[in-house]
Amino acid sequence: MRKIAVLSTNNNPDYFFYLPIVEWVWNKFGWEIALFITSDVKDVVIKGTTTEVFVVPDIEKVRTGTLAQVVRHFVSDVLPLNAYIMVQDIDLIPLKEWNPDFTKRTIYGWELTGKSFIPVHYTGMMGHEWYRIMDCTGDLKADMEREMKSNGRAYQEKWEDYWDADWDILTKKVLNHKQDFTFIERGLIKLGQDATPMGRIDRLGRGIEGYKITMQQDNWIDMHCENHNPSAPDKWEMIRGVLLKVFGEIPYWMDDYVINHHNKYGQNR
Repeated sequence: MRKIAVLSTNNNPDYFFYLPIVEWVWNKFGWEIALFITSDVKDVVIKGTTTEVFVVPDIEKVRTGTLAQVVRHFVSDVLPLNAYIMVQDIDLIPLKEWNPDFTKRTIYGWELTGKSFIPVHYTGMMGHEWYRIMDCTGDLKADMEREMKSNGRAYQEKWEDYWDADWDILTKKVLNHKQDFTFIERGLIKLGQDATPMGRIDRLGRGIEGYKITMQQDNWIDMHCENHNPSAPDKWEMIRGVLLKVFGEIPYWMDDYVINHHNKYGQNR
């Protein structure tokens, strides 16, 4: 069975920086990548030989960042209905194999939000189940626009209102079919005064300091990465060290890729 991890980005270099890195890791774990990019993206680097790229339709009055987030829930309009489809964040690097039961519709770590919003990452089910749950019709633009207009958040002006549009849309759809889902708890771990999802190397809003605190855990599951100037040498050194510790290698092209990205987008920041 095909296993597809869905990633998306707009033309923000702090996010599309992570694509070939996360792509490489998911490929190592046996997952294909379906990448959804907004129409303003011109300079993304793709290394995987099986990665499929789709352009997100423009929708009037909706920011490209919001489009990149929301599109992930409607990808069964264009992806195979007989594949297992899992939604992911592009700045979340997996550090441990993730092999859910493909016969179930899985939510991972709902308790981490206090059971308010359904967390987007790791949400997975068969393509035909995504199609059913999200009321898809085969028209990606129409389905996205219908749900964003119904929800309203995507059109708001304040960050705290529009940023969670994708979480809110997914949550309402899932809870309409709550009995059909398997909820897997992840748990929180307390590290001094800080708390983080168990097994997560996290920035904690403090970049490298957060990485160092959360790296004290023994059983790493994933790494929630910095999204401001992430190719800076000190930040890349932390990520590189984690990849080497977990996988024992990085591909030959990765260091040069990071240097080139930093030279183009990260100087004087």
